[in-house]
Amino acid sequence: MLIWAQPGFEDRLSFEQIQTLLADGISNRDPGKQALGWYKWAIYREQETLNRDSAFQYLARSVDLFLLAGDTTAYHRARAELAIRLPERGMAEDAIEMQQEALDYFRRTQNRRLETLVLAQMAQVYQLQGDTARASALKKAFRDKGLMLQDTFLLITVFLDDVARLQNERNYRDAISLAFRVLELARQSKRHEYGTLAEYQIGYLNKLARDNYMALRFFKRAEASISAAYDPLRRDIYRQLSAVYTELDSLRPALYYATRHIELGDTLLSRDRIATSHRLAAQYGEKERSRQLDELKARQEELELSKRQQRDFFYAILLFFGAIILALFFMVRDYRHRLATNRVIAEQNEKINQQTIRQLEANFRIESMQSMLEGQELERKRIATDLHDSLGGLLAATKIRLENLSGKVPELSRNEEFSKVKDLLNDTIAETRQISRNLQPGSLHQFGLMKAVRDLIVRVRGDGVPTIDFQHFGEFEGIDHTVALNCYRIVQELLQNSIKHAKATEILVQLTRTENELALLVEDNGLGYDPDTVTKGMGTDNLSQRVQFIRGDISIQSAKGQGTSTMVTVPLDSRPPAPGTQVQALSPTS
Repeated sequence: MLIWAQPGFEDRLSFEQIQTLLADGISNRDPGKQALGWYKWAIYREQETLNRDSAFQYLARSVDLFLLAGDTTAYHRARAELAIRLPERGMAEDAIEMQQEALDYFRRTQNRRLETLVLAQMAQVYQLQGDTARASALKKAFRDKGLMLQDTFLLITVFLDDVARLQNERNYRDAISLAFRVLELARQSKRHEYGTLAEYQIGYLNKLARDNYMALRFFKRAEASISAAYDPLRRDIYRQLSAVYTELDSLRPALYYATRHIELGDTLLSRDRIATSHRLAAQYGEKERSRQLDELKARQEELELSKRQQRDFFYAILLFFGAIILALFFMVRDYRHRLATNRVIAEQNEKINQQTIRQLEANFRIESMQSMLEGQELERKRIATDLHDSLGGLLAATKIRLENLSGKVPELSRNEEFSKVKDLLNDTIAETRQISRNLQPGSLHQFGLMKAVRDLIVRVRGDGVPTIDFQHFGEFEGIDHTVALNCYRIVQELLQNSIKHAKATEILVQLTRTENELALLVEDNGLGYDPDTVTKGMGTDNLSQRVQFIRGDISIQSAKGQGTSTMVTVPLDSRPPAPGTQVQALSPTS
């Protein structure tokens, strides 16, 4: 039985296609397209840029949007994909629970294909936990179901898994046979990327089996058929071609493919590549040394003949000059050694002096920053107290006297101007309380960071304010109060910037707590700006100083017309620096 692929999920999209899909979904207010766009963007970020943190955030957003769109199948599939990334954040039990829910749903809806895919994903999670028994059982169930469904994509996945297993067992003959089956399936289903991967596997297995000519043939076929979107595989093909040509003593093409491999931008050279380069250089150097040795032997024979003829006459002179040369050699070597030692000592002293200066400058900045931030918070607290206790008390007393006056003079309650005065007084009392809460968030002291941010968003919401979506992941108890207060101020500043300047219609506020890190994300779909050219003001300077004070890191992604995304990550394994400690200064970010 053939189960068709879920539309959109198996398509490989380019960067431009993903951005078009997202823009179309946002402009048409289509949560389904937005969800698929964020899903594709997460996979792209992880595969092409290895940015797993942003991939996790975007997958979480796609899950919410799939739920909003009412696409339950896509919702459970995206959740199962998100669950694979939870074990590395210390949430393995949550990952298994999410995948089990997806597996139960696909079984209830009799979606055998996605049920099989979830089995493979659960095997990955159990493998990461070290539970190899359950991982092996799930892999076997995944393989059996994939063969039963006769789905081309699943069959390719099953056979590639078997190829890897046979390769580990060094059963190269059966592994090559299965790789040819993958190649045939890829051609039938027109999945060219899997055809290229199968050709690469056939070449690699033949290389392991010491059949270099067959390996060269399939590596060349893989090189000819690979598309521009698969540069990592192309890099591996270049590396293997260089290795095979080296084994066949074809030095020119070996050096050519080694150069292509380096030009492709591979930052992790393997030991085989280093060994190949060294071997090529050694072969060339050996020939040069042989030629020089032959010339040296010929000259030595001539010198020996001359020495035999004049040995008695020049023997004493040669010994004398030899002693002088040896003495000069040791004198020069000792002098150079002293110069090098003095130079190293001077460089070390200069480094120590520069490091001391940087440390003093960093300590001064931290002390100034701490004094400024503490002064700001104390002033906020004083003003909030004055507003609440002094001005608030006076306004409350005024309201009571007005109510008593209206009771004594009934005609006043029917007076329109008197009613307007009472309404204006009530608005003034409410505004005073709002300003007092903004200056000194009491919910932060009582309930912690997450509930304080939620209270802030509730107070901000209203007519004319963009839609604000608040998400939080993890537990937020036990965060140092100074860190929590500065994080609250950072979110408050970013939220006010989006509301006042961005002209956005939607704002996302997200808090993520892992074991050793706290991540704050504020995104909007507003006007955007160029972070390199925007003028820095008091708000951005305070924001950068707060991030620097709590040893955080800030990343701003924005462009004109494409909204703004600000990510702040704060380490939780250390408290804010006390005055006098050395920290690494961060450049203020606008």
